Amino acid sequence: MKILLRILKWTGIILLLLLTAAVVFLCTYGSAPAKRPDLVTKLPAGVPPPPEGYPGEILAFAAGYLFYDLIPIEDGPPVPGVLMREDLQFGTGEDTPLFLDLYSPEDQEEALPGILLFFGGSWKHGRKDQLRVYAQYLAARGYVVAAVQYRLRSAGQWPNSIHDAKCAVRWMRAHQEEYGIDGEHLGVMGNSAGGYLALMVGYTSGQDDFEGRGGWAEQDSAVQAVVDIYGPVDFTEEIRRDHSAIISYMGGKYEEMPERFEKASPLWQLHKTAPPTCVIHGTVDQLVPVTQSDRLVERLAALEIPHDYSRIDGWPHAMDVALPVCAHVQALAGNFFDRHLKAGK
Repeated sequence: MKILLRILKWTGIILLLLLTAAVVFLCTYGSAPAKRPDLVTKLPAGVPPPPEGYPGEILAFAAGYLFYDLIPIEDGPPVPGVLMREDLQFGTGEDTPLFLDLYSPEDQEEALPGILLFFGGSWKHGRKDQLRVYAQYLAARGYVVAAVQYRLRSAGQWPNSIHDAKCAVRWMRAHQEEYGIDGEHLGVMGNSAGGYLALMVGYTSGQDDFEGRGGWAEQDSAVQAVVDIYGPVDFTEEIRRDHSAIISYMGGKYEEMPERFEKASPLWQLHKTAPPTCVIHGTVDQLVPVTQSDRLVERLAALEIPHDYSRIDGWPHAMDVALPVCAHVQALAGNFFDRHLKAGK
């Protein structure tokens, strides 16, 4: 009997130690890399700082859902003073009609700068009203905002989704008089896969093979400002290039087409005449590591391209679903667009 009790005692101790180790692992999984104060830019006046973060991705997700109000990802409530026009066809993708929703101030009296929004979802999932909370905020701030539906899954494989995004930019210029858009001042913004599209639109101006044949070929697809929210920037990085989402989007593996992966990477498309760029990324993001954005910002600085970088400690991928993080992103993006699309007008 004593032997049995001893066995049970030590079994309990071992189980307790294993449980403790598991909890420690879960709490620290996705822990942040070293801080980079050399890269982070000072927050502009009036932009609220992000909330305090958490030591790992799992804790951040749990806290976000337990302790914070979450934004309505789709079908958000209407905002007074904002006019929404839904399902305007802006082009075609291999004979598939493509649509966007257009938001603008109800009391608009003059042409306003335009912003195009691209949603995330690993190039497989999502819909254009996912970013309605940003579209309404920016429209109320004095912009004409297009939330764009691009092709997904096999139909949207690289570079088709980029073709769709650029077609939407051209549509904005072609319809600037009809909808009161200042076609000389256009910006793009997106999160995750949408952030990637925003970067590619911004950094591949003048490259015909990225334009596609969706429509409005007589118009220019160049933009004057880019906001990237935790988008991937380098498909060639060894620890990222074998991710299933990238392989699916690229239609094959890096080893089969390394030049294609490099061409598809915003980091390798960046050049000294690229538009000003705002980068926003959480440090415990495990889907798109913050080190990707670190490398982009290092390159932006080296090329002396105007940029903002909000490297948010202790927040994961999709962090802006939490209302206080979303408020920070809204204010920073709005301030950035004001400085680069409205200043000097």
